[in-house]
Amino acid sequence: MLLLLLSLAIAPGIAISLFIYSFRKMGGTSVRQLIISFLLGMCATIPPFLIQLATGDVRDEPYRHSILSFAWFAFVIVALTEEGSKYLVVRWYAYPLDQFQEPFDGVIYSVITGMGFATVENIEYVWKFGVETGVARMFLSVPAHAAFAVLMGYNIGLAKFQPERKRWLMAKALLIVVLLHGSFDFFLFLKQSQTALEHVSDGMLSFCAFTSFYIAIRQAWKAIRLHTVREHDDDQEVN
Repeated sequence: MLLLLLSLAIAPGIAISLFIYSFRKMGGTSVRQLIISFLLGMCATIPPFLIQLATGDVRDEPYRHSILSFAWFAFVIVALTEEGSKYLVVRWYAYPLDQFQEPFDGVIYSVITGMGFATVENIEYVWKFGVETGVARMFLSVPAHAAFAVLMGYNIGLAKFQPERKRWLMAKALLIVVLLHGSFDFFLFLKQSQTALEHVSDGMLSFCAFTSFYIAIRQAWKAIRLHTVREHDDDQEVN
């Protein structure tokens, strides 16, 4: 049973990492640097954990909190701390590397970092709540982390090779994922609280959360497709 739980926790992050890695150009990103990024992503769970531990969870006593409290918790205490922690890993470790040779490398390093982060989260949730939670997170939470990472890395990659737009793109890299991550969590937290919005159905809250998830997945896939089209055009020019 322990082996099953561990597999459920680790397998999704590894699978998504390998999928994104398959899009790299030959001779680009280093496997050694990617392993370090994955490990740093695991370590990046520590600051958000400490901050969330210090502030408390509004879901513990929802009747004492307003909708603004839930928004603050979802967008700032959870989304900003988690995405900010991953952003700092990519910005201060991966971004300066010589192996960061093309814009899509931003996506690769960001996703690997994000999957390291998600793997630690998965281990915690699966250990606490069991197989059903592991299966649910395999199809929802881990892909969401991956989509957020793609969008962050895409903009960081563009920033490195478009210095005239660097400040805006770096800010956008963090802002867009905080908004998507925060809105996704916000509606789920309200749904879990049950008492925060008594006049809104669980179905509506689930729909709103899924909409945020869908937008993130769609935009992430669009970013990957833009890379493959650009790479194909470059190859055509060379030939």
